[in-house]
Amino acid sequence: KRPDDQMSAYPFFHLQSLNIEIETMTPEKALNIITGQCSKKEHCSKEVREKLQRWEIEEEAIDKIMAFLCQHKFIDDTRYARIYTEDKLRFNHWGKQKIGLMLRQKGISPEIIAEALNEIDHSQYKQNCLEILKQKWKTLPHEDAYKMKGKLVRFALGRGFSYDTINHCMEQLFSLSSEEDIQN
Repeated sequence: KRPDDQMSAYPFFHLQSLNIEIETMTPEKALNIITGQCSKKEHCSKEVREKLQRWEIEEEAIDKIMAFLCQHKFIDDTRYARIYTEDKLRFNHWGKQKIGLMLRQKGISPEIIAEALNEIDHSQYKQNCLEILKQKWKTLPHEDAYKMKGKLVRFALGRGFSYDTINHCMEQLFSLSSEEDIQN
């Protein structure tokens, strides 16, 4: 047999066997990379801290990097929460509960979350809920009205809208005189 025949179709090499030196991440290099990333896209402090920890930067250096980033406004959780809220409301049509939940998972403080959610325009918020209900209405088979209402409510709850908002929008939806009005 030839030596090539003994290797599998997908050989796995160890970097040590290839005599390649792995460059370690220094705090200075990490700071340069992170400032570049934060200048291009908003990041919350938890995301940045986790990334630095994955790069195996020492905790003391991470604290210094985080302080620098906050001081120079590369990261700002208040700004992040506001922009995240606007984006998810506008593009994903999420409700306040879902946005709040996702921000909590990103390590944003409850005070900042409350502030960001309070900035939402209530008329636009209700309009978003009504629009997603109209879109869902079009996809449902027109069967028993009770079942349809249940499906619509569950759908809107899953999108993070409050029951009061859903109820208000459902009244508007069902007060429309015909299906043609709903489709417009």
